[in-house]
Amino acid sequence: MTHPFQIHAFRTAHLASTLALLFAVSLPIGADAIEPPASEEDGAYVSGTRAMNEHRWADAVASFDRVVDGRSKKADAALYWKAYSLNKLGNGPLALATCFQLRSHYATSPWNKDCSALSIDLRTDVRIPMPPMPPVPPVGPFHFDFDGDDGGRQAKGSDGDLKILALNSLLNRDPAQAIPLLRGILQGDQPAGIKKHAIFVLAQSKAPEAQSILHDVVMGKMGPDLQRQAIQMTAVFQGKRANDSLAEVYRTTQDAKVKRSIISAFFISQDAPRMVELARNEKDLEMKRSIVSQLAIMPDKAATGYMLELLK
Repeated sequence: MTHPFQIHAFRTAHLASTLALLFAVSLPIGADAIEPPASEEDGAYVSGTRAMNEHRWADAVASFDRVVDGRSKKADAALYWKAYSLNKLGNGPLALATCFQLRSHYATSPWNKDCSALSIDLRTDVRIPMPPMPPVPPVGPFHFDFDGDDGGRQAKGSDGDLKILALNSLLNRDPAQAIPLLRGILQGDQPAGIKKHAIFVLAQSKAPEAQSILHDVVMGKMGPDLQRQAIQMTAVFQGKRANDSLAEVYRTTQDAKVKRSIISAFFISQDAPRMVELARNEKDLEMKRSIVSQLAIMPDKAATGYMLELLK
């Protein structure tokens, strides 16, 4: 037989636990008291970081792509880590293009600084100049680090920097006024770094006049240095749309550096069929090796088919 004291103790304990539970439920819950269910993009971000920790770089790229496609709050961070992972895979041009994408869509993101540091290594590997992020209000120190033929970097806060800042703003508001001024910079005696940044600005504009100027530069009408810059910017901001023009330049130029820029541009736009066509027609063994080395890491049927063709 159960003693009355035992029953009383059991009832008291049960009542205490019930009251404690009710008290806890009635308390207001702060914003960070309970972590909300992770979204699909958050899950993809976690998967990407886990893949990086395990050195599964291709899986990391795929995961961060899902974060970017979902336009989550971590999209800018995902773009940086995607570029980082691509660099680990040896895909320098795609890593560079990803840094450009980050800079174009998230100009104020702190991850741009990390991507700029990453681009130093990319620039060494693939010889593509990485233009700096234009300053955003409030205007602070200028960090223009184009590689130019003027003997070094532009002075911080120089008159040329201010012109580019003003033109970048004007292009968004009144392209009809800005575009002739940008053409004047390209045709004038401005330092090479300023001219290259003008190309960077033009490449982001959808105005027909801007695209016409960019096409002239791509075709070599303003010198080989600017031509190479324009080729890369065209690939980053236009994708495959300009590849017919680039293929024409490749067929007609004798400049090996221009040819290598076009190869990198096709890689950036993932135009494997076009690269296979270049490889088949290329007589220079070193240039052909450059094309094949990039085709070898492209996940494309045309690239795989050409690898099999080489093995026959």
